[in-house]
Amino acid sequence: MRKGILKWTVMIMMFVMCVPQVFALSEIRVRVNGTQVYFPDGKPYVDSNSRVLVPVRFVSEQLGAKVEWDAAAKRVTIIDGDKVAILNINSKQIMVNGQVKELDTAAIVKGTRTYVPIRFVSEALGATVKYDNKVRIVYIDNGKAPLPEVKVYTSGNFTIPVVEGTKVTDLGGAWNIETPTYASIWFDEEWAQKGNLLILVTPETTKPYSDQCDEIEALLAQDMSISDAKKIMDYARTKTVQHKILTEKVYKTSNYTVKVGSYNESVEIRVIHK
Repeated sequence: MRKGILKWTVMIMMFVMCVPQVFALSEIRVRVNGTQVYFPDGKPYVDSNSRVLVPVRFVSEQLGAKVEWDAAAKRVTIIDGDKVAILNINSKQIMVNGQVKELDTAAIVKGTRTYVPIRFVSEALGATVKYDNKVRIVYIDNGKAPLPEVKVYTSGNFTIPVVEGTKVTDLGGAWNIETPTYASIWFDEEWAQKGNLLILVTPETTKPYSDQCDEIEALLAQDMSISDAKKIMDYARTKTVQHKILTEKVYKTSNYTVKVGSYNESVEIRVIHK
């Protein structure tokens, strides 16, 4: 069945219409001990105080630290051996091993992620930090052995990681990526510059359909609002069996036109940058 879906995907894309090209500014990247950090949804950014803020969990874990989140107190605790750093959301203070230090920018919650000023947090954990503004890369080093780097494919601001169970088919200037949940993601070189995607999710496979939909919802939320991503995938979730037809619906976000419909075993989600 999965080979049939791939063949169908390739045939569909032969008839895809071109859209005007849009280029995105280069995103900020973070490298810890030489290994690039993969951010599955929220991305690093520079705030109004010219400080780089990053989702705390992924960088901290790459440094070998443990992250604890207290939702009730709106407090994040980072533990690395005998070092403990505590930040309260919207506070310009960080407590390191019981000593309070002042920051010039506050930790915040953005979407579903907690963002922290990366320089202060990393240095509190004993790491050195350097930001190269020309190439927009943050280099962090704490002397530990680097963790394996996650290979990723990108289309515009969307990032698809190649983790265990992912299958990538190189079609010569185009790629079909089958995720561990059996969702299928297609784009070519031209689409990668624009941030376009053709996605297929298929119920009644050997993997839970809910897992496919949740995975694609998280992917869409990388470059559209969480509510828009949920609305799109909630319609896809209404197809519970392969023979059910979904009349095409069109969703417009601030950056994308998304068409969702199904006339065969899969739901097609076509994401086109405006």
